[in-house]
Amino acid sequence: MHPLATSRRGRSAPRGARLAFALFALVSCAAAHAFDWEVDVTPAGELFPALELSQAPAETKRAIGGGNGLVGIRLRGNDLPSRLRLEVDTPGLARPAVLEFERAPGEDATTLDLHPRLEWDVAQLRRLERVRSQALRIVLEVAGKRDARTLSVRLHPLNDAPYFVREGRERVDLGWVFAGYVDPGDRVVDEVLALARAIEPQFDVRAGTSDPEATLRRIGAVWRALERRGLRYDDGDPALSRGPIVWSQRVRLPDEVWRDRNANCIDSSVLIASALERIGLRALIVLVPGHAFVGYRTGTDGRAAEYFETTLLGARTRAGDMATTNFAAARAAGRQRWRRAAARLDGRHGPDYALIDIGAARAYGIIPIGAAERAMRHPPEAAPAPAGSSREHGLP
Repeated sequence: MHPLATSRRGRSAPRGARLAFALFALVSCAAAHAFDWEVDVTPAGELFPALELSQAPAETKRAIGGGNGLVGIRLRGNDLPSRLRLEVDTPGLARPAVLEFERAPGEDATTLDLHPRLEWDVAQLRRLERVRSQALRIVLEVAGKRDARTLSVRLHPLNDAPYFVREGRERVDLGWVFAGYVDPGDRVVDEVLALARAIEPQFDVRAGTSDPEATLRRIGAVWRALERRGLRYDDGDPALSRGPIVWSQRVRLPDEVWRDRNANCIDSSVLIASALERIGLRALIVLVPGHAFVGYRTGTDGRAAEYFETTLLGARTRAGDMATTNFAAARAAGRQRWRRAAARLDGRHGPDYALIDIGAARAYGIIPIGAAERAMRHPPEAAPAPAGSSREHGLP
């Protein structure tokens, strides 16, 4: 199970009956090793690089290797090796994942979990336009003996965001993945804010204060910057899968939105949230059936919020020959949308209803997907944060 799953509900089905997670049992022959080993590819034998790239490396006592659970190798037996070397490779990785393990003296166990960190080649993933089937090769080396297995997996494009999984009677909430697409360090955010400052000369005046009017002026300038760029709402359905095992949808990265000048509800919510986070606000993304809208925390208690209806991005009202922006209308519609949805944001109505707090996600180790690509060219942007849940429920 993915370690940052936000919630799990219900009792687990027997392992042999699990539907959501494809378990590939790779049993070694007795002549090779005195133990068995198996590979778990989650969810459902599918590889979603967005899940790995949106998390800081994790280390736990039971899962060795710093990976986040997309590929797990479990060894079982009464005579587990004291030393081993594991290598995992598949197209799309920058290089094979290599894990070398040595058991501490005196440490005894009958089960060993290995979670290698998969280092994806982001530039290559950007060129992947659709799901493809490919080989995943795992090589386990113990005492000079190599045991290699190859299994078939399905690799998903970078913009394919899995946000909910049904595993037997359990429900696994992965909505925090949308926080991975929120990227305040993206170059597109630089361009958005440059336009906003040109539109609003007072953009940086009283920045960072608790003045709500000054904050709204800044956000209004961001909204108008997107409209000046020519962004328009695209009502296309971003859903890629609606179950019965995995729910996922397409989220375009900021440079694609900026280039094409159109954005559906989740695309625009992610881009606006990126700008809000960049100027120091605690951004929110709200999911409702077939739709998403954006907001931010206000006040000092961290509970009140403003919301904006993304369907109005680029829509204009005309007074004679004058076109006026609709930021105020988007704000009013956002409030109405929130009032209709608030009662169902209680954690019991997934996958259709969810509130993603970007600040909470960052505190739990969810990082921008683009940070991984930049880290390949520059030093890491920040130290890893502790792992945990990023979803908050029922907040006003």
